[in-house]
Amino acid sequence: MEAFLTHVDDLVGEAVENGAELVVFPEFASTGLLGGITDHEVTGADVAQDYWNFLAPLADRISGGLADIARERGVFVLGGSHNRIAADGSLRNTAYLAHPDGRIEAQDKMHLTPQEHEMGTAGGDKILVTRIGPFTAGVLICADIQFPELSRYLVAQGVDLILCPSLTWNRRGVHRVRTGCEARAIENQCFVAMSPLIGSSGLPLDAPMYAVGQALITTPVDRTFGLNDGMLAAGDGKGELIVYADLDWDLLMASRETPEAPGLKLQRPDLYASLRGEG
Repeated sequence: MEAFLTHVDDLVGEAVENGAELVVFPEFASTGLLGGITDHEVTGADVAQDYWNFLAPLADRISGGLADIARERGVFVLGGSHNRIAADGSLRNTAYLAHPDGRIEAQDKMHLTPQEHEMGTAGGDKILVTRIGPFTAGVLICADIQFPELSRYLVAQGVDLILCPSLTWNRRGVHRVRTGCEARAIENQCFVAMSPLIGSSGLPLDAPMYAVGQALITTPVDRTFGLNDGMLAAGDGKGELIVYADLDWDLLMASRETPEAPGLKLQRPDLYASLRGEG
């Protein structure tokens, strides 16, 4: 655990030295801690119980460590997501957002993979809206970015920055999450920052998971930003690295005020209501 938090602190420290005010880590960032199990081999047959019995009990120490790092470094840290046991006894996949004052906010993943369902994980039913500097922000974990209902709700609450910690283990998953991020940025005229888990811990021993992905920060696609693909910054997907970008809130507001494509300002809520049979 100490080695894990030290590595997180080192990465946050490097980011802060390069001017970062927010650092975003991946989904299931702590799965490598399974390597700390010494009383049995971690195999596919056991790993679900290891998530319940070994990883989940570490959640409070992880969130506390993230709070300490954020406070000491004076930066926001979306510390990735981690398994925890909720008050109702269910297993959750929860992202922790640590503020520079040491406060911790949490967001449960809402749309779970078949593997998470098989493991007995429960989806969340509450959605966080918070402040990060000049931005109103929300967190959508991996598959949640693929459901536009969530981002539309967030934007209706004033959100202009969505953070997406992610874990994908094949190229189909990479493209699902990447395309979801790009689509949400376009249709909601907001920034989306996605951080994927990369590489492998070698576990489970009989079927090691190898995570793949490409970190990115994406924007609306319009003349205000001047990016034909909306890609403000992206990693190469070849290993652990930090991707940097400056997020200009004023530029985003200018994009919303004078959209090139229809955008938020030219929505047709009456039409949508009539299509749902509400009008």
